Amino acid sequence: MKPQFYALLLPEFPASGSVLRQITLQSILGSLLIIAAAILAIRYIARLAEAWSNRSPGSRFVLKWTEQVVRLVISFVTIFTVLLILAPNSDTFLAALGSAAIAIALGAQDLIKNFVGGLVILTDRPYQLGDRVTIGDSVGEVMHIGLRSTKLRTPDDSWVTVSNADLLNGQVINDNYGVPECQVVTTLYVPTHIDPKMLLQLGREAALCSPYLRSQRPVTVLLSDEYSETPFMKIRIKAYVCDHRYVLRMQTDITARMKMQFARAGVLDKWKAE
Repeated sequence: MKPQFYALLLPEFPASGSVLRQITLQSILGSLLIIAAAILAIRYIARLAEAWSNRSPGSRFVLKWTEQVVRLVISFVTIFTVLLILAPNSDTFLAALGSAAIAIALGAQDLIKNFVGGLVILTDRPYQLGDRVTIGDSVGEVMHIGLRSTKLRTPDDSWVTVSNADLLNGQVINDNYGVPECQVVTTLYVPTHIDPKMLLQLGREAALCSPYLRSQRPVTVLLSDEYSETPFMKIRIKAYVCDHRYVLRMQTDITARMKMQFARAGVLDKWKAE
C-alpha cells in the first residue's frame, strides 16, 4: 500500500532522453515560426493602436487597454502552442512543464517576482496604459506594461524602465486614472503688499484664458503666506488640462499670462527695488 500511495503522489515522467528524442528539427522550426509570427503580430497591433490613438485621442485609453489584453492572450497562446508542438503527448508535455518550472524556480526567482508583480498590476490596475504617473523620482506617461517591467516616457522624451517587483512595494501616484484630463497646479511667488483680491482675479482669468484648459472642470486659486529670509505670498492656480500630455505647456501658459499682467500693473516693481 505504501509504494502505491507514493506512486499516486509522484507519477513517473518519461526519462529525459525519451523527451529529447521526441523533439525533432521540424518541431523546432515550427516553434520558431510561431514565435516569430507572434512577435510580428504584437508589433503590428501596437502600431495600429498607436495610429488609432493619434487619430482619436479621447479613445486612446480604451485602445491601449485592448492592446495590452490582446498582447497577453497572444503570448500565452504562443507559449502553450510551442509546448504542445515540442511535447506532442501528455507525458512529455508534463515532463517539459515540470522541468521548466524547476528551472525557473531555481534560476529565475527575480523573474518570477516580476511576473507576479505584472499579474497583480494587470488585475489590481493601479494604472493603465496612457496614464500619467509618478513612480519614485520619475514622472511620465505609461507606455508599456509587461510581465517583467513597466516603461514610462517622461516629458523630456526619456524612457524609464521600472521592474514590476519594485512597484509592488513602492508608491505610485496616478494623476488621471484612465481619462485624458488631469489637474495642473501652477505656483507663483509675489510680495506680500499686493492686493489679494487682484491676485485671485488674475489667477482665475489666466487659467480660464489658457487654450489647454478643460473648461468643464473647476478652477481654484489659493493664496498663502510664506517666509524664507523675507516674507512672500504664494499663489497656487489649480485647473484641469484637456490632455495630460500638455501639463507643462499649460503651466507655462498660465505663468506667462500672470507675469505679463504683473508687468502691466507694475506690482513687482517694489519687490525689485528691495
